[in-house]
Amino acid sequence: MKRTLLVLAICALAVISKANNLQIGAVKISADKQHVEFTVKWDNSWKVNGGPANYDAVWVFIKYQDCATNNLPWQHVGLSTNSADHTVDGGVLTIDATADGKGVFIRRSAAGSGNLSSANVSLKMTVTDNSFNYQVNGIEMVYVPQGPFFAGDGNRGSGNKWGFGATGGDNYLQIDATVNTNGLNSADYVSNPSWGSTAKLPGNAYPFGYNAYYMMKYEISQEAYANFLNTLTYDQQLGRFTNAPNSAPGTFAIAGLSNPQNGRNGIRIKSSGQVSNVPATVGCDLNLNGVFDEADDGQNIACNWLSWGDMIAFLDWAALRPMTEFEYEKACRGASIPAVGEYAWGSNTILAANSGAIVYPGAANEVSISVGAGLCAYGVNNNNNRGPLRCGFAATSTSNRTVAGASFYGIMELTGNVDEQCVGGYNYNYSTFTSISGDGDLTVNGNANTANWPANGGGQAGGIARGGNWYDGGNILMVSNRDWMTTNFNQTRDVRNGGRGVRMP
Repeated sequence: MKRTLLVLAICALAVISKANNLQIGAVKISADKQHVEFTVKWDNSWKVNGGPANYDAVWVFIKYQDCATNNLPWQHVGLSTNSADHTVDGGVLTIDATADGKGVFIRRSAAGSGNLSSANVSLKMTVTDNSFNYQVNGIEMVYVPQGPFFAGDGNRGSGNKWGFGATGGDNYLQIDATVNTNGLNSADYVSNPSWGSTAKLPGNAYPFGYNAYYMMKYEISQEAYANFLNTLTYDQQLGRFTNAPNSAPGTFAIAGLSNPQNGRNGIRIKSSGQVSNVPATVGCDLNLNGVFDEADDGQNIACNWLSWGDMIAFLDWAALRPMTEFEYEKACRGASIPAVGEYAWGSNTILAANSGAIVYPGAANEVSISVGAGLCAYGVNNNNNRGPLRCGFAATSTSNRTVAGASFYGIMELTGNVDEQCVGGYNYNYSTFTSISGDGDLTVNGNANTANWPANGGGQAGGIARGGNWYDGGNILMVSNRDWMTTNFNQTRDVRNGGRGVRMP
């Protein structure tokens, strides 16, 4: 019952919309033209001061477009970098501005948990024109606090033999303040020289995961990716579509299979584009009845068929960035001592959730018939599932970590569903990658434009798949496993690949 992205757009009048547990509504521009105002609420929020000492939040960013033309590119709105310039009423929430002004984090101001009532929000913008078409976007995030952790599970010799480990044997690799400051030589953390960076990973620059960061609570959903595609120009869509944007209505936009039930991706063209002029519009139609965005059209299903280039384009547009392998492992296990063969929920117990055995298929309340510890969308014998499930499908208001399939910090589906695409792997120099987030803009061809991100194409682009997916099984799903890092993975769309992003506070 969760979505990873909510979009609201206005052009003179406010529009109210609902996205399950995250709701943004009543959007308007203030009389002084300097503030965008809206309401926000979401369910199952928390802030914990002890234990993991973390909380959830909503990353809010804004796009704008000229109302008079409606065909100019959507552009990113700058926001004040002073938190005091933004307000939220009610006393329960607070707003954290960011140094680059690309968005804000809205979160609880004090310890607590439960559903949040609607609160009025006002964000100060750097643009001052109420004739623009403004689009407010929200993505649910989880705060991962600063601190040391272990990479690898001490079992490189069996099952996940390419996992991280200290030099000289099957030992955990501790990522602490020393590593964060001094960096790592590749021999210190990989057992195969061609399966890691070709250069030392520098301290105080490379995101090892020691410093605090935010991670998307859920994988990119199909609705989120469709909304992203609808903000691109025709030429940008060419880079992000599998089929041409001027294809007939009903054509699948990114899926490489003719039947979405074999992969469960229902993003289709609603209206055809005009070459180098008018972009296509897309929506979700998983049930193939020609009516888009119905309640059972799969909007909340994790988006697969994403290449590395697709994922980082979305993250750049949202002013996020790809995560590193180290950040992935910390998000899964926290500071806990690794257990051999563990999954993201902290044990090696796993229970298959099959897309052919679900209730309310394609709907916002889609759930598996199976219930139990370690419930996960993965492939038993590699062919018993037909696609990913809804983001957060196993979590309820009463489920614990193992039943919900949640990580140490409350992040969902870091094991199974769709592959997590991370920076790392292959024989490539990742030493220049830093914590810099996207700038909200893309190239004219629809590619990410942030400097020093591994780019799409060229044979040495992208990264590594972690956490397994709905189709694969076995050792691939283990937190420490590192065994899919070929150039083909980076350059092509695959029915198993999805992803999510991170951002520094």
